[in-house]
Amino acid sequence: MKKYFLALAMVAALMSMLSGVLHAEEKCLVMGLIPAEDPKAMIEQITPMKAWMEKELGQCIKLFTATDYTGVIEAMRAKKVDFAWFGPFSYVMAHDRAGAEAFAVGVNAKGSSTYRSYLVATPETAKKLEISTPLEGEEGMKVIAQKLNNFKKELTFTFTDPASTSGYAVPRYFMWKVGLDPDQVFKKVGFSGTHDAAELMVKNKTVDLCSDNDMTNPAMVATGKISPQTNIIIWKSIPLPGSPIAYRQDLPEKTKAGLKKAMTTVPKEANKVKAFGNITNWQIVSDKDYALIKDVKKVIDGLK
Repeated sequence: MKKYFLALAMVAALMSMLSGVLHAEEKCLVMGLIPAEDPKAMIEQITPMKAWMEKELGQCIKLFTATDYTGVIEAMRAKKVDFAWFGPFSYVMAHDRAGAEAFAVGVNAKGSSTYRSYLVATPETAKKLEISTPLEGEEGMKVIAQKLNNFKKELTFTFTDPASTSGYAVPRYFMWKVGLDPDQVFKKVGFSGTHDAAELMVKNKTVDLCSDNDMTNPAMVATGKISPQTNIIIWKSIPLPGSPIAYRQDLPEKTKAGLKKAMTTVPKEANKVKAFGNITNWQIVSDKDYALIKDVKKVIDGLK
């Protein structure tokens, strides 16, 4: 009888171990998406790529979104997100806080993985500032700062999210470089949450100026949500490193290798993403490719 119960106990233990192994094998990877644009639209766009990656990896993938960029970073830090699509600035934050490691970046049809930050104004504001052609870089921001000094506390401005690269960190960095303090110059400064929301605030003249980038702005023009007549680009930044896909450094090496292979072999028909530019393929990147953004972060951290 004792042998019988011992045998039953061993079988139960074996079944429990097997169940645990199967459960581990069936566990889905979780991919985080920062809300750069409308989260619902982003999920719809990324679904074909997700489906292809699941087939390639032999593992299911769940998508995770949050109400702001920081929510995705914190989810990765809590190990509730395994890999995520960040903006460059939110990636650097995630690298510091959550052990994120960049491994892939999207490349557009022109073969570029870089993009630019924009400042966008209402037609009335652009006319008031006497800017008809976009100014560029530090010198361009210096001119804008000089012009804004003539209208102190008259105009309103919105960034997108405090963890956004093009929507906050980069324009704020260049403002700092030329001595422009938005809180001292503008009548009101706020955050829209997403890039498309910021553009619509300018179109509807809820604010006079906003920050955005050269992906969201032309995409919204193409769909008729805004136009070059309602939303005037008055400034462009220098080229910035693209938005990376990053995984947690503590993931198994086999999982990280699988993600790299899956991302860099996504077929063209599965690349339907518009949120970070019209991506046609992916290439490998590493943390060192974001040195510029790390310098920007040092300045932004000092402003808080």
